Amino acid sequence: MEPSTFNELYELYAPDVFRFARYLTGREDWAEEILAETFFRAWTGRENLRVATAKAYLVAIARNLARDSQRRGQREAPLDFDARTPDAKPEVKRLLDQTMAAIQMLEERYRDPLVMHAIAELPYDEIARCLDLPLGTVKIRIHRARLQLNEILKRETIDEAAR
Repeated sequence: MEPSTFNELYELYAPDVFRFARYLTGREDWAEEILAETFFRAWTGRENLRVATAKAYLVAIARNLARDSQRRGQREAPLDFDARTPDAKPEVKRLLDQTMAAIQMLEERYRDPLVMHAIAELPYDEIARCLDLPLGTVKIRIHRARLQLNEILKRETIDEAAR
């Protein structure tokens, strides 16, 4: 792959990979490290990188790096969304914080496909390829993740109202 093509891929997909890693790890600083390491690995293994499937390949690398950092215990520090959403209303910031916390509460097998679809905007078939799962399994896991996310958020709302 030509360096100019790689630079174009970086410009095109770096924001998506960063956002994906941030949702998986819950940490902006780790997401930045994962982004850098993802593109480093993609560059050093660029003979495996095909432009047509580059986004899925990059997201798969980022997912594996995030999993590795979670295994080492580098996980779950609250994100500061004020820097990203300075003009957002307090209720929007609160909902965003609750949603991030709820995503972190999902089991990895449900969280990863959900974030790959909702945040990285990968189609189901690419998620299936990245996770080495049947297409039907990916669809079911995303559906179950959405249901669990709704339940968690509903509980948070009930708990908050009870206070």
